[in-house]
Amino acid sequence: MPDRHPHQALLDEYQFAINHLAPSVPDAIKTEAQQAHDALLANPSATVEQIREAMYKTGRAEYPHRHAYKELVETASDAKRIEMILDHVDEKVRARLKTLVDSGVPLEEITRSSMFETDFTAEERYQVEDAILDAEDHLKEEMADVAKERSKEYDVLVKKWDEHADKIDAKINELDALRTKDAKWRDEIMGRVQRLREGFLVTEPDPDLLEVEKEIEYWHGTLGEEV
Repeated sequence: MPDRHPHQALLDEYQFAINHLAPSVPDAIKTEAQQAHDALLANPSATVEQIREAMYKTGRAEYPHRHAYKELVETASDAKRIEMILDHVDEKVRARLKTLVDSGVPLEEITRSSMFETDFTAEERYQVEDAILDAEDHLKEEMADVAKERSKEYDVLVKKWDEHADKIDAKINELDALRTKDAKWRDEIMGRVQRLREGFLVTEPDPDLLEVEKEIEYWHGTLGEEV
């Protein structure tokens, strides 16, 4: 059995993220990510920093595609998901669910409510929960086709989200520049910058533009500068 990589757990996270990229992410990005992962896995001398840099590159590349995909299919997938779930349950359960959904109650709210526990039998709850899982599986395939069918709209959204990511990058760089203002705060600012940049790692929650702007405002105040 081959030796485990010294940073196998981190590489496993990277592989998991690659396996679960949004369906609309171009094959070129997926291939590049997989090749980067495999090269790091084959190199026992690969450092945490090198692995995280590869994860950053993948995350930054997939960011606009993931957000464009989500924005494009969100409304369509919600409607389709409800339709699939209603088709999956028996007539009695379907009628009750449809009444609730048509009145504007989100499905997630229904399944989390005490009413779901008291008004639906165990068998009926199982039907609904099984229908939800089945719908999620089928939606992944169907919604990938939506992005292809509406490619022009998708490309516009990718451009929009790429520009948004560029704004975040620019603001993080603006924050990074403040570390030269006062040696006392240099390391702390560098730490904040690193944490914010890591938001683009494919395994991490997205960086938030408003959060970066608040950091800049905070450090201007701390350094005694006007924003």
